[in-house]
Amino acid sequence: MIGELAQILYKVGCIKVGEFRLTSGALSPIYVDLKILPSFPEEFRRVIRLAVRRLREKDFHAICGLAVGGIPLATAIAYEMGKPLVYIRKERKGHGTERLLEGHVEEGSKIMLVDDVSTTGGTLARGVKVLRDCGFEIEEAFVIVDREQGARETLGKLEVNLDYLASLSQIVDYLFFTGLMPRSYYNKIMSYLREVRASV
Repeated sequence: MIGELAQILYKVGCIKVGEFRLTSGALSPIYVDLKILPSFPEEFRRVIRLAVRRLREKDFHAICGLAVGGIPLATAIAYEMGKPLVYIRKERKGHGTERLLEGHVEEGSKIMLVDDVSTTGGTLARGVKVLRDCGFEIEEAFVIVDREQGARETLGKLEVNLDYLASLSQIVDYLFFTGLMPRSYYNKIMSYLREVRASV
C-alpha cells in the first residue's frame, strides 16, 4: 500500500522538494500537495480505493471533510462507502445560514474526520472541537499522509486516534530505495524529519 501510494504521489507531482512554508509557519525541505490529486482522475481513484480499504474496518456512521484539502477526499470516500457526508468550512459564512458545519447528520452520530495531510494537528483539533460542539461523537481522524510533526500527539490529548495511509518518512524511504529520489535530497529530508520528531 505504501509503495503504491508513493508511486502515485510522485508520478502526479504531489511530492515537491525545495523550501516551503507550512500552515504551521515552519519551513520544510519537502511539501506534500494533495490538492492537485483530483486533477488526475485515475490516480485519484486509486488513492480513494486505498483509503476505502483502510476505512472499511472502522466503526463510524458518517464522514466529515476539512476545508480545503479534505473535502474532495471525504466526498469521494463517502460516495464509495455509501456514508453521509458533512464538511467544515475554514470560517463561518457571513450570510445565509452562517454555519461552520455544512450538511446534515443525526446528532450523536459517530464521525470520521478526514483531511489530506496532517502536520502539527492544529487543523484537525479545530475540526474535532467543531464536531463535538455540534453534538457528534468523534474518536478517530484519517489522513492520506502524516508528516510526523505532532498531529498524533495533539489529537491524542483530545482522545482521538489519528490513522493514515503512510507517514512522510515511509514515502521518502520508498522513493529513495527505488531510485526515484537522489541521496542528497533523501539525507536532507530525513535529517529534517528526525529533528522535527525530536522536538514533538
